[in-house]
Amino acid sequence: MTTKKLSLCDGIEEAAAFYSYSMPKERKTERRKRMESLLKRAVKYELTERQKNCITYYYFERRTVEEIAQLMGIKPTTVYKHLKAARHALKKCIIYL
Repeated sequence: MTTKKLSLCDGIEEAAAFYSYSMPKERKTERRKRMESLLKRAVKYELTERQKNCITYYYFERRTVEEIAQLMGIKPTTVYKHLKAARHALKKCIIYL
């Protein structure tokens, strides 16, 4: 018997896609601005300094893990750990979006 591993993200992504599709354009931009504002606040107040740096370098500046490790003077595995912890902390905040 095969079992399928369920992920919380699967249902959230499907619901968000439907919700976004059925929403008028004005509400989409309003919702997007609110989400961006809340996400910026979450990054500012919920993450450690190293997590913020890793998230900024990785997602906003599109740097590789190796580049980030060199810039910050840490090992690549440590960068991965900071990224994972940051994503976990931000997922907790997603309920407010």
